[in-house]
Amino acid sequence: MTDLYTNGPAEANKTRAFWALTALEAFGLKTGQNYSDGTLDMGEDALGEIAGDLLANVFHLARFNSVDPDSIVRSGYLHFEAEVEEEREEEAEKVDG
Repeated sequence: MTDLYTNGPAEANKTRAFWALTALEAFGLKTGQNYSDGTLDMGEDALGEIAGDLLANVFHLARFNSVDPDSIVRSGYLHFEAEVEEEREEEAEKVDG
């Protein structure tokens, strides 16, 4: 596996988005929600439906494992915010540098 940050935080976050797309595509194959064309361009309604359904099912899995779904949401959002902040910092360095 290569270093996720080889091409900077923006590209790392794009890679993360593609990983999420891969998960949604696999989920969609099981549920019949085949809305992806293989690009990151997915309509708001389609993304909301399939991602919402996947999250709901993750929450069911959490409940079966005595994990509070809110803790998963908080953890995910903290990771997201930190990764976006890295991208913002990189952009600021380009402007300042």
